[in-house]
Order: sequence, then structure tokens, then C-alpha cells
Amino acid sequence: MDLRFEGLDELLRETELIELAPSRVKNRALRKAGDLLRDRMKEEVYNHGLEPYSGEAQESIVRTEPKKGEVMVGTEGGVQQPGYYLYMHEFGYYNVMAKRFIPPKPFASISYELSKGQILDIYVEELRKELKL
Repeated sequence: MDLRFEGLDELLRETELIELAPSRVKNRALRKAGDLLRDRMKEEVYNHGLEPYSGEAQESIVRTEPKKGEVMVGTEGGVQQPGYYLYMHEFGYYNVMAKRFIPPKPFASISYELSKGQILDIYVEELRKELKL
């Protein structure tokens, strides 16, 4: 039995680079990756069954500033905020008037899954620029 671990050294090296990077580089990478995901989500919001009556859903998707190594992409919380109903479409909801469960029409999870590779590429590119590799 012959086991091969090709690329494992490269993966370990990339992980070490992330730890060495200053927070400003990480934040810049998070902003760029967050912008990519926000734009992808805006493109996908009406492609999975949601109708563009007012266009409010598309414009309500925002990106937060990086904080503690995290960035959030989505709508602002609260019922009074535009696009509050996107959560219900993403995960499904029970319609009281119709007395039935309305199945989900996900767009955010689809956008994220389609963008993961590009998000990682952005992160690696920013780290390589900073470390001049």
C-alpha cells in the first residue's frame, strides 16, 4: 500500500503565511472577498424564484467592515429593514394565511458555494502581494 500526500507541504506553507500576515492585509483581503460575495449575491437574488417587484431585495444586500477577522455579507437585521424577507426565502417559512410551509428558494448559500474558490484566490493573492511571493 502506497500513500501519497501531494500538495500537503504547500497547504501547510499557505496556512503559515496566513498566520504571519498583519491584520491590515487580512482586512483588505476580507473586504475584497466580501465585495465579491456581495456582488454575486446581488446577481443571484432574483435567479431562484424570487420576483423583482421593487428591486429592494437586491439593494438591501450589504457588506460589513472587517471586525475580529470576520466580515458579514447579507441584509441588515430587523423587520423594518429593506430585504428582511430574504431570510424567509433562504430557509423557507410557514405562511399563516395559506396554512402551509413555503419551501426555501435559496440564493445566498448558492452564491457562497459558487464563490468559495474565488474568495480563497483573493485571500491568497493579497497575502502573496504583501509577502512578495
